[in-house]
Amino acid sequence: MFKRWRWMAGIALVAVGGLAGAQAWGQAPTPSQPQRPAQGPGQRPAFRGHARPVIGTIASVSGSSFVVTTWANRPITVQTTATTRVISQQQGALTDLQSGDLVRIMATKAANNSVVAVRLSDTPAAIAAARSGGTGRVPGGPRGGLWGGRGTMVMIAGPLAAAPSGGAVTVALPAGPPLAVAVPSTAHISRTVSLPVSGLAVGTHVAVLGTPAAAGGGLTAVTIFVPGAPSH
Repeated sequence: MFKRWRWMAGIALVAVGGLAGAQAWGQAPTPSQPQRPAQGPGQRPAFRGHARPVIGTIASVSGSSFVVTTWANRPITVQTTATTRVISQQQGALTDLQSGDLVRIMATKAANNSVVAVRLSDTPAAIAAARSGGTGRVPGGPRGGLWGGRGTMVMIAGPLAAAPSGGAVTVALPAGPPLAVAVPSTAHISRTVSLPVSGLAVGTHVAVLGTPAAAGGGLTAVTIFVPGAPSH
């Protein structure tokens, strides 16, 4: 269970914009993908501006703030504001997907160039727009396009050109025609959903991306990720 939560936290940091890269999918970066410099022992990864992540469990809630107990058993106070976003990655279904959603797909490519999804992560257009601040560029979001993974595995990312049809999705790519990807019933589908800040409660596992609070220490949350039900 602990290992699964660590894996979910890694995905969480990608979701809130803390880390990016194919490693989130268990894939080694291909030569065409930029790699971050290796971190030495005890070093923390660099984050844009002063934002930094905190991962742990909510120990107490008071009004618009809560205390997170980290894995190192350190209490950190997190302040929320009207602009704080709370998101969760929940199990989804093909019927949940809509035209314009942003998707990231791990798939297999057959000899006849047909592509079949193994895992699909969906972010509704409205949530993606809120995270991009209207720029169209989602922090930590997937790099659009089609590129290779290991063996026959490929990675696909981009907006859906249309609603799912016939057990398949069509992904718009930066160059060339849209790509049709078959999504069998065996494919794991997850979907990003928005949650209310008021729904955060004691005992909830969270990954928080925030900036140092103006007073009193702790963080002011920009995005809070709540892992969904674990997948098997």
